[in-house]
Amino acid sequence: MLLILKNEVKTRLTYILLLIIVLLSISPIIWMFLASIKTTAQMFASPPVIIPPKPTLNNYRAILFGAESRLPFLINSLIISLITTVIVMAIATPASFGFAKMKIKGGKNMEFWILSTRMMPPIAVLIPLSLIIRKLALFDTKLGVILLYVAFNLPYAVWMMTIFFRQLPTEIDEAAMLDGCNWKDIFFKLGIPLVLPSFMTISIFVFIFSWNELLFALILTGHFSKTMPVAISEFSGGVFIRWELMAAGCILQIIPAIFVVIFLQKYIISGLTMGAVKE
Repeated sequence: MLLILKNEVKTRLTYILLLIIVLLSISPIIWMFLASIKTTAQMFASPPVIIPPKPTLNNYRAILFGAESRLPFLINSLIISLITTVIVMAIATPASFGFAKMKIKGGKNMEFWILSTRMMPPIAVLIPLSLIIRKLALFDTKLGVILLYVAFNLPYAVWMMTIFFRQLPTEIDEAAMLDGCNWKDIFFKLGIPLVLPSFMTISIFVFIFSWNELLFALILTGHFSKTMPVAISEFSGGVFIRWELMAAGCILQIIPAIFVVIFLQKYIISGLTMGAVKE
């Protein structure tokens, strides 16, 4: 009886601890949402107004449809992130299959070189990349931003996909070759279906990395190709910060990423745990 009571207390304490961790994790999002439904006066009220007595949606209307509408920039972010994800995965998947399954001279060194490019801090190459983009007349274009996002996300995708392809048993490849399959058939008919959860997981991460990126978009876009993170940062002026509009913009910014994770979470879980258990 005493042992059962101890286990019950331990379980309840664990749940309480997990609840505290969850609340601490989502508290910034809760604060942003509450700030997004306040007026400017309520944001700077003293004593502070935690929950506004009369919530307002005017901030969201201003962000989406008002004179300060950020809707075009939200669409820019969506277009750039989706195209970047498609290009990165279209290149990374066959490349990583080759590294994992084929004997390539110097393949290990090439893998490390690819990964090392991801270790480089982006700000270290910001000036030369900015000069190149302007020289190629790609400043303030979606193509210029997409090319940079592809360059910085591709090493991560290649490295991760190589790991997942390498976890596939070689017996599968050998059996397929005995049945008359070539490397092309193995890649499309066996490789991709078997690593599909991992493929989706990496695609989600590439999308989120592109969706949230600020540095390159801030420097290499003007008005036409501006992304949502840059548009949100503009609410912070030298004299006055529009906290309520910034909060509304942040909520709109994270909604698509949240929906992507919710609808594809089964792929994230299965992808991240692929190969975790060995027979």
